[in-house]
Amino acid sequence: MKPVVEKSKLYEVIHKMPKGSIHHLHTSAAPPIEVYLKMTYDDKVYYNDRDGIFKVFPKPEQAEDGYIKCNVMRSFSKDPDAYDQKLKSTILLRRE
Repeated sequence: MKPVVEKSKLYEVIHKMPKGSIHHLHTSAAPPIEVYLKMTYDDKVYYNDRDGIFKVFPKPEQAEDGYIKCNVMRSFSKDPDAYDQKLKSTILLRRE
């Protein structure tokens, strides 16, 4: 169903939201944070550290300025586990 969802008007609207739909998600209805963290290992998931925003770009040439693949950032980190903890805090909208 992913291709169908990605072509929907709802997906288009959510994709354009500043923090995405996760900002408006009821955590009681959400999967555990580890599910979201695991998604950051997908090569299509990018992060803008300055703005604290995640986005999915199916093709590398679609990536907007300031967005870097989470996997690339993780590989630059001296401690990938610490990087994952930072992403986890960002996903949960916690201040460091």
